Amino acid sequence: MHLPTVILLALATNFMVGLYLYLLYRRKPKDRCFKLWSYSCICFVLGSMLVVLRPYQLPELLSFFLADCLLLLAPVYVLAGLIQFSRFRFTKQRRQYGFMTLALVALLFFVSHPLPGVLSILVALAIAFTFCLCAYLLQKSIITEPTFTRTLQTVFLLHAMVMLIQAALVVMNWQHLNIHGLPESSVYTLISHILLTTLTALLLPWLSFLKLERKLTLKSQRDGLTRLANRSHFFTQLARYWQQHATTPAAFMMIDIDLFKTVNDTYGHAIGDQAISLVAKLLSKQLRSNDIIGRIGGEEYAALLIDIDEATALKVGQRLCQQVAKQLEFIGDLQVNLTISIGVVHVLPFKHDRTRAFKLADEALYASKQAGRNTVTLATYIPSP
Repeated sequence: MHLPTVILLALATNFMVGLYLYLLYRRKPKDRCFKLWSYSCICFVLGSMLVVLRPYQLPELLSFFLADCLLLLAPVYVLAGLIQFSRFRFTKQRRQYGFMTLALVALLFFVSHPLPGVLSILVALAIAFTFCLCAYLLQKSIITEPTFTRTLQTVFLLHAMVMLIQAALVVMNWQHLNIHGLPESSVYTLISHILLTTLTALLLPWLSFLKLERKLTLKSQRDGLTRLANRSHFFTQLARYWQQHATTPAAFMMIDIDLFKTVNDTYGHAIGDQAISLVAKLLSKQLRSNDIIGRIGGEEYAALLIDIDEATALKVGQRLCQQVAKQLEFIGDLQVNLTISIGVVHVLPFKHDRTRAFKLADEALYASKQAGRNTVTLATYIPSP
């Protein structure tokens, strides 16, 4: 295909995708990534157009410095949009470092713009580094769909590799650079860069759609009041653990707020809801991140403590009782004296049936209630006859 036609079609596609992304942003202003990615497409199109105009009598400040700044801003905006999907914390200090780095790179571009070869190397290295950062952020992404994230990561790394090859070609052909500061042999890297940029622009919106899908999935799996796993999702996780970790010991806990009806009747349902939420928060804080915990009924919770022996599980249960009694004596200005009762059974999944374990932990919880509440009862697993 005719090279100018390929470039023109790619730039037209980028422009249309940028316009589409901006319209998506206008429809969903909270998704700032669409605005940033639309800016990325527009910067790439404008920068490429200025590069094309280099043979004409334009000031070097426009056709070299501004053009290459715009070409660098394209992946920078991609990077900024990806932060929304990452577990990476972009603090105020890191933001300041980012702006300072951009300002320093722009200064280097300005100083070297009369030297097209040097500028080409700097631009290529800066763009390669930025796309490597994009791939790193995807590695930390909250999006867990592996096929898509790996595909986009591959595209980013190919971008970086193409830019590094371009820089290497400039160095190897230093004596034969054209007006763009590039050797003739770099035409294929330029085409690859343009096509990869177009592919990136087409793939990026899927991140937002996958994030929405993840949000809806989490909403269906979480209890609305406590944000713990709901009953259905808790037992799904339990079944998965039994299947995948059959030889790893665990402790199954049933946990219930003592005299909860009295709290509701005395202080009202708003305080009751607050009590449920506060107990859930404390349990989550006290248990490990790999333990499974859920709200399975009104004021009732269940937890599976992973890879733990019986004595330690009993101590954990006692600590939970102590912490609830200590930290939740008051809710606001009201003295509610919240306590919990716990039933525990120690299990080895390949030997013990999970339904039976659940029943035994529930019976142990009832025994804790009968023993005066605010206590832990350890059940011994006895197979059903």
